[in-house]
Amino acid sequence: MKKQKRMLAMCLAAAVAVSMAVSACGGDTASSATASGAASGTASGTAATNADRETVNIRFAQYGNSVDDVAGMENDPVKKAIEEAVNITLEYDTGTEGFDDRMQNELFTGGAADLFPTWGESEKISSWVEDGLVVNLSEIVNADPDRYPTLYKIFNSDEYKMYNELYTGDPDSAYAIYGISAYAEPSFSGVPVYNSAILEEVNGGKVPATVDEFIDYTEACAKAGYVGWWPRNDKLTNWQQIDMTIARPQGTTIMPPTGDAWNGFVLSGELGTDSEKWTLATVSDESKEVVRQLHEMYEAGALDSGIGVKSDFDDAYAEFGAGNLASADFGFGYPSQFKDFYNNPWLASNPDGQLSDLTLGTALTEDGNYAKTYSTGTWVGSHYFIPTSCENPDRVLDLVEFVASTEGQDLLHNTKDYVYRDDQGADYWNAATAPYGYGDGRCKYVWFSYMFSGTEYEVNFADNDWWEAVSNPIDNSEHWATESDQAAIEYARGVVSEFRDEVNVTLPTYYNMISLSSDAEEIRTKLTNTTNEYLSQMLGGQLDIDESWDDYVAAYEQDGAAELEQMVNDAIATARETYGE
Repeated sequence: MKKQKRMLAMCLAAAVAVSMAVSACGGDTASSATASGAASGTASGTAATNADRETVNIRFAQYGNSVDDVAGMENDPVKKAIEEAVNITLEYDTGTEGFDDRMQNELFTGGAADLFPTWGESEKISSWVEDGLVVNLSEIVNADPDRYPTLYKIFNSDEYKMYNELYTGDPDSAYAIYGISAYAEPSFSGVPVYNSAILEEVNGGKVPATVDEFIDYTEACAKAGYVGWWPRNDKLTNWQQIDMTIARPQGTTIMPPTGDAWNGFVLSGELGTDSEKWTLATVSDESKEVVRQLHEMYEAGALDSGIGVKSDFDDAYAEFGAGNLASADFGFGYPSQFKDFYNNPWLASNPDGQLSDLTLGTALTEDGNYAKTYSTGTWVGSHYFIPTSCENPDRVLDLVEFVASTEGQDLLHNTKDYVYRDDQGADYWNAATAPYGYGDGRCKYVWFSYMFSGTEYEVNFADNDWWEAVSNPIDNSEHWATESDQAAIEYARGVVSEFRDEVNVTLPTYYNMISLSSDAEEIRTKLTNTTNEYLSQMLGGQLDIDESWDDYVAAYEQDGAAELEQMVNDAIATARETYGE
């Protein structure tokens, strides 16, 4: 499932500042947790507020950072604002290497943090539930909807119950808070960016619009003494940019079946109906001709000859910044990615550079067909749990309720409300040097922003149901962006808008519910290894394409390609029948 395939990236993107102290958890059971959650009123019978409730310490665990800046964390006004709003003290726990294993070990031994995450390990949920290790959050929230109005709304949405059913078989029992990842704007690959000076020199400034025009351009650049194109391809094992730029517009794919369940497949039929079918096309005749094109580009210098060794972006970035690369690919369908590319490598190597130095291209076509980027638009980025050993699960949920509220989301995400931090001094809040900050002038030590939106955007639960809110997060980044960054984003957004709707295809929600067996995963691994082995050698000329292709096809058949194709289509059909409208 998509949620399972993107977790590593999400882990690497997540960063949180945490400090070590004594846990508030200790030896309670699931039944006592539920009973604790039911108490919501004061002795007088009036509705209680957090100010009326006992001050407790809550240990919050999150992946990603050291705890070197003790003073920064202690003085963080966002942390203080959360503590005051919920009437708690926050204790931080963090780590990187071995973090997930430690979280699980502590859960088993009764010493887990009051609120902790897992990343990409959703299969653990059912076993933890069966073993009575995590709290049924729905029982507490549904027993007191006035105390938890936002969570009550979230937990009782149809889509939330769909995930509950997927994980435990019970739609009415939520044992996890699902952090749904979604981009505020569509994200897709296969959009080259060009060095404007080289584009003018070699092609009179004309931006290639078709695959053929792009290939011709990169080969002309090679003849002019430049490297034509560097797609993101880490040691020839990351085929996405090459695939989206060259193969997909031609109606096929050279991708191995890795990542999303539909990678390596082409779609026929109508989405959402019994006619939809995905065909594994990596070793098709059409893909063979694409591989031949790529080999010819490689031989001509149109495709970077260092593609197999430039595993670090820095090498390729340095080449681009130095003006040796005519074009590069790095998923520029998402405007902020172009902004980041403009800043590094271009401005990093050319401090006096201008936005006009770069030209963002268009997604390429062939015979009028764009490469289609299939995406659900959303995926589960994390799962947050409260262990049954926690002494105060109701107070932890008070914290989660505040974070989910409009006030909490505004505090975490809207930088206009961070102005009051200026009294700490500009140097103190300089994110460029602060250990847990961002390079755009923000700094956060409390990363609850990932709890509901795994892509760290603001979500609006007040005016939307859960699914609508997490599927359409709010990007506030331009509030604090520099004029240069704003200009780059707006430029990229304008270019992309011309073809975005032609490229981006949002799959039905039930595609999030696709579940492939361990047998399918084993076949996918074999096929991926086979693709990496054959394609890298075919592109580099170590294997003759015509002589080797039949062997490539045979290897796919032996690895179980036909079985995988059936498994994928069966899984999609099952998800459509179970969760489709």
